[in-house]
Order: sequence, then structure tokens, then C-alpha cells
Amino acid sequence: MRVLDFDHCLEHLEPGQQDEYFRGLSLGAEVDLRGTTLSGELVGRLVDAVGSIDGRRAEFGRADFAETRFPGLAVFEDVTFFDADFTDAVFASAVRFDKAGFRDSASFLRSRFAGSVTFEGASFEQTTFEDTRFGGRVSFENAKFETDLSFSRGFPDLVSFEGAEFAGEAGFGSLRFDGRAVFRGAKFHGGARFAEARFLDCADFHGADFTTAESFGPVTAEQLIFGRATFRRRMLVDAEAPVMDCSETRFEEGATLRLGARSAVALQRTFFGKASTVMGTASVTSVEGTDVADVVFTDIDLANCRFTGAHHLDKLRLEGACTFGSYRNRQVLAEERAWRADRTAPVGPRRIADLYRQLRKAQEDSKNEPGAADFYYGEMEMRRHSPATPWSERFILHLYWLVSGYGLRALRALATLAVLIAVVSTSIWLGGFKTTPAFGDTLIYVAQSTVSLDTKLATLPKELTPFGEVLRLVMRVLGPLLLGLTLLAVRNRVKR
Repeated sequence: MRVLDFDHCLEHLEPGQQDEYFRGLSLGAEVDLRGTTLSGELVGRLVDAVGSIDGRRAEFGRADFAETRFPGLAVFEDVTFFDADFTDAVFASAVRFDKAGFRDSASFLRSRFAGSVTFEGASFEQTTFEDTRFGGRVSFENAKFETDLSFSRGFPDLVSFEGAEFAGEAGFGSLRFDGRAVFRGAKFHGGARFAEARFLDCADFHGADFTTAESFGPVTAEQLIFGRATFRRRMLVDAEAPVMDCSETRFEEGATLRLGARSAVALQRTFFGKASTVMGTASVTSVEGTDVADVVFTDIDLANCRFTGAHHLDKLRLEGACTFGSYRNRQVLAEERAWRADRTAPVGPRRIADLYRQLRKAQEDSKNEPGAADFYYGEMEMRRHSPATPWSERFILHLYWLVSGYGLRALRALATLAVLIAVVSTSIWLGGFKTTPAFGDTLIYVAQSTVSLDTKLATLPKELTPFGEVLRLVMRVLGPLLLGLTLLAVRNRVKR
């Protein structure tokens, strides 16, 4: 594009003619450099010429750089544009728009940035980035967007919107982020569209503030960070990320976290202001310090979840196929597995027993009697191993565990009963009667004594020795007790 009053474009003017052109510019000048090739030196002279009056920063009126090519470093720092057009512009090297102000409209439609580009601290009133292509790192740190903003192409390298403020709707839907995407401390006052976005690296929203947004996703990411972020409306988060950090995140009106199969979410000290649901065939790794009174877990893997320090665990609702870790064919908490691997673990048996007690009630309220039975077993196990438990109580618990598995192991109770019948039968046969009967008759007699029945055998002696009376009394007490423990164990396993 030829420069006004000259026969050539700015790049091909004689040095004297270039000087004359720049001398004619002043604050608020309108420039039309469409299709021109502007070196880094020419950009610098242009900015200096427009901002030369009284040392004020450069302010362009209408600035038309459509189809302009910038082969070298282009620096537009602290420049204000009133109606800027960079449509189809090509930036072959790095470009800096730090602290630039784009008033009225600004268009980067179909622009191409081959190198890094920074808009740090820039402000945009009405800007178009449709079909803009970025080839290097991009930074919009602390930028302000006063109206809706959307991108239609992805980012091949790191992109940062740290501290950025979006007054309107922010559109990042269906984009691919090949590098790290940083939105730390960003403020989304309007909607935040990330539907179908793919983050191949980390998506960092640490400390971000979502004022009116009500949904996020569905998105996929290798790492998704919402630590200390705030969601002020009820939120639907639909995401799949092997590492998802929601520690100290605030869901002020509650949330539904719909997680993909590969997801693992940390919920330490997370605030759920109202009833919330965490669902999907994913895993939760921690709820330490979180009040879970109004939280529902649906089909969640809790095998590696740390519950220590959580509040109102007894009110946590577990629905669907929520699973825990396994130890000797029973469900166990991650804290117990860690303690069994290292007896000096920071969370010991006494605290683990408290966790089991609270979660047992949660399982009972969910009508999951088998799950509640496993947690009762875990609670008894931790009490039996806890140094804080009095020795007399620990002795009783050892016996309770040995003979029936705390009333939860039917085969163990039956085996104990069988051994007891065999021992007592042998003892009575040898010295329980004043005359020695057949061993088979003695066995029947002892078995009947177990259920408090009188024998009808005519061949059995009628008189017992004092030793035999003691053994009969033992069977009439312990026999029904062991039978009762057997039936109780069966009931706890089949009841729903």
C-alpha cells in the first residue's frame, strides 16, 4: 500500500522521504499501512513519531495494518489504538503489545503469529481473534477484556491468561491447548465456555473466580488445577483428568462434578456451600479438611482416598458402586493400608477407628449392610491394635476376633463351635459320666446340649460327675452364643 503523497510503500521510500512521513505524524494520527512490510526498526520509528508530543505515549487514531507483514520483532508496548485492524497480518517473529489499549474495535482476524506474542496488561474493548493462528508462546497476563471474547484456533505452546479479567463471555470451546494453559487468578464475570476443549498438558485455574458461569466442560486434560478457585453459581464441572486438584476450591452454591474414567480428584479443604454430587467411574484421592455433610459420591473409587480430618463423615452419602481398598477380602480405608505397611504412620489405629465408625453409619444410611459390616470389622480391628485401648478390653477383643471375627465370620464361628463340641465330647466321654458310654452317644449328647435339648438316648448313663456337670453348663452357654454369632455373621452379609 503506497503511503499518502508518496509513490511507494513505507518500506521502499527513500530515507529522506521516510523522515518526512514520520515528521508528519502526531498524537492520534491515522495510519494506513495495509500490505506493507514493516521491519522492527520501522515499527519503532512509527510508534515514536505518533507519541513524540510532550513525551506522551503513542495513541493511534484508526490504524490499518491489514495484510501487513512484520518480519522482525514488533514492539507496540504501551500504545493505544482507536479502531485497529490487523486482519490477515503476519508476525514472523516475536511481538509485544504489553500494556496496549485497544479502544473501540480491534481485529486480529486470520492474523498469524509465528513467534511468541505478549499482551500483558493490555485492555480490549471489542476485539476479534477469530481464526487467529499462534505459533509460539502467548501471554495475556493481567489483560482486560471488556466484551465477549472467543478464539477459534488452539494454542501450540504455553498460553497464559494469568490475572486476566473477562467482563463478557470467554469462549475457548473446542480448542486444543498443546502446551500448558495458565488461568491463575483470572476473573470470569460472564460465561466461561470450555466445552470440548482439550488440554494436552496442564490447565491451571488456581485462584480463578467464576462469577456467573454455571458449567465448565466437558474437557480433557492431563492435569486440571482448580485450587483456591471460586465458583459463585451452582456449577457443573464435566472433566476427565488423571490429576485434578480441587483443594481449597469454593463451590458457593454447590456443584456436580462429573468425572471421566481416568480422573483422580483431590478434594482437600474444599468448600461445598450446598448439596453437591461427585459422580463417575473416577477416583477421589482425599477429602481431608472438607465438610462432606451435603456431598454424595456416586460410583466413585475411594481405594486411595484419605478421610483423615474430614468433617461429618457420618453424613456422607455413598451411592452406586462406590469401592474401597481391599485387605483379606474386606473393604478397608487407605489409612489402614498405610498403617499396616508402616506402623509408625502418622494416622494410627485410634484415629482410623473413628473414621470407620463414622463411615459405618454412612454405609448404614445408604442401606449397604455388607459395606457397613466391613467398616465395623475395621473399627474393631483398630480398637484391638490401638495402644490406647485398655488391656482388658483388648483381651476381650482378641477373643471376639478369634472365635467369630467380631461376629462377622460365619465359618470361623462354626469352626470354633465344632472344635468346642469335639473337645467337650472327648472330655465328657473320658470323665464326665460315672460309667463310660459309647463315644457316639456322648457326641450326640453334647450336640443336643448346645441347643439346650434333653437327650432321649436310653444307652446313655443318667448321672454326670461334677466335672461333667461343669462341661454341660459350658456347652449350654457357649453353644447358643456361637450359633448366634454364626447367624449374625450370615445376616450381616446378606442383608440389604
